[in-house]
Amino acid sequence: MKTINRIKIWALLAVGVSAAASCSDFLEQENKTQLPESKVLSDVNLAEINLQSIYSSFKELYKDAQCWYYLQGTDEIQVGALQAKDASTGAWDYCDGAMNAENGYSADSWNRRFGIIANCAKIIRAMQAVNPQKGTKAAELLGEASFLRGFVSYQSAMIWGRIPTIDLTRIDNGEINYGRQPLKDVWQFIIADLACAAELAPGKNDDGRATCYAGYAMLGRAYMSAPEETGLRDFRKGADALKEVISAGKYRLLDDYNDLWDYTKDASAEVILTTTFSAARGYANQVQFQLGSRACAKDFGDDCYFAGYDHSVPTEHAYMDVTEGGVWEEGDTRREASIRYTFTENGVEATLAGLEWEGLSEEDHDELDPHIKKYEDPRTDISSGLGLNNMWYSGKNIPIIRYADVLLCYGECLNELGSTAEAEPYINQVRDRAFGGSQPAALRWSGKSREQFREDLQDERIRELFGENWRRYDLVRTGKWAERLKKYNKWAAISAAKGVFKEYIEYWPVPQTELNQNLDMRNAGGDFDQNEGY
Repeated sequence: MKTINRIKIWALLAVGVSAAASCSDFLEQENKTQLPESKVLSDVNLAEINLQSIYSSFKELYKDAQCWYYLQGTDEIQVGALQAKDASTGAWDYCDGAMNAENGYSADSWNRRFGIIANCAKIIRAMQAVNPQKGTKAAELLGEASFLRGFVSYQSAMIWGRIPTIDLTRIDNGEINYGRQPLKDVWQFIIADLACAAELAPGKNDDGRATCYAGYAMLGRAYMSAPEETGLRDFRKGADALKEVISAGKYRLLDDYNDLWDYTKDASAEVILTTTFSAARGYANQVQFQLGSRACAKDFGDDCYFAGYDHSVPTEHAYMDVTEGGVWEEGDTRREASIRYTFTENGVEATLAGLEWEGLSEEDHDELDPHIKKYEDPRTDISSGLGLNNMWYSGKNIPIIRYADVLLCYGECLNELGSTAEAEPYINQVRDRAFGGSQPAALRWSGKSREQFREDLQDERIRELFGENWRRYDLVRTGKWAERLKKYNKWAAISAAKGVFKEYIEYWPVPQTELNQNLDMRNAGGDFDQNEGY
């Protein structure tokens, strides 16, 4: 096995990731004159401090631009019209070949994720070395670090397909390889991490930190998501893992869907894992800056809490009624909680006047089309009296795993196992809440065929989880990505009509910086190990 030069990155445990670093750069050669890092991290107090640092990096994946460019490129949310003119930001939606290995967003995403994965691997090796007993602090740290490595590896595999699997026991055994691994090995690695989290992570934890129930929820999703060719997709095992969360009785649906997005309400009864932000300098998520209306920023200023810069906006399918070809049924309260349809402040309605500089055609202007509403933070508005006066400080917590999603996933597993009638009540639990406690009888799911259930669940997941960063993964794992983008995403439909839609963009390119710096990123012939098409 060839040797790879690696930089010493002890400091990266506490400070972020260099954009120029490669996957192999995140791991160090041990310094013979100092106490080895694995020995230092075997102290649970030091391991805890470093794990907190990793959680901070993990939270960054849901902040500012890191949030919005994972929302778009689906049948649910697309890039705003002005940004669609830029090949680097429109690439996710046009799917016309503009996406390439030089794309800075893809490279940034890769570096952030593999920084987290590598730093988790250090804690995992250290905690495994002490052979901790279940229930001890060391075992809980092992469970949490395994969750974070498994969760971020899951995201990475859904984005790039085959990925490196960072397991430091391979270094201990002299097996150094930071190249992309066979798909089956990748998913075995993810499943093993999430199974460890389900077994060892604590049953109760601080906000923003993983529990065993987060582990079970993601383990279920991993079994549902593993590509069929790996032989690891298993809806029975997925259902069993998800049932652990349901049967525990620790979580329930909030009575009112709107309470999930009200920063004054406690959502912990439903939210299994969340990010923690606040509306303050240095603690905000800045998401609203990306998602609000530029027309409102122009007319009302940045101190209007629903202003912003239209980086990502709902597709027509995601904001229209079912009678118009969209997803929304009459009486569904999730619609008003999820999507903004009006742009009026103090009796004044925003207009497009003054935006002529954008050079958009009349039909492309989307600044006053429906917008993503869930992350609007009224504390940032000048009328709040809090003095923030800028939507940049939007700071709501962002849910990552919710009990409603567990119910939907469990119902999906049962349907795939042929138990559709048994699955429908779990979907109806979610839908009943959406209609204020009981959905109209005509809309209740009952007597659906397996195929109809599967198709209808695509739209139900949009209604319940709109804008919550799951949509791309759902489309990839169900094999619906290309079909639904070409049908419902405006920019993808344009590419499809021109005959330039590239289905290989379902998986992003491995960044060229990684290919250049990581000598293990070569195939047997010595060429770069890149995804097909790039």
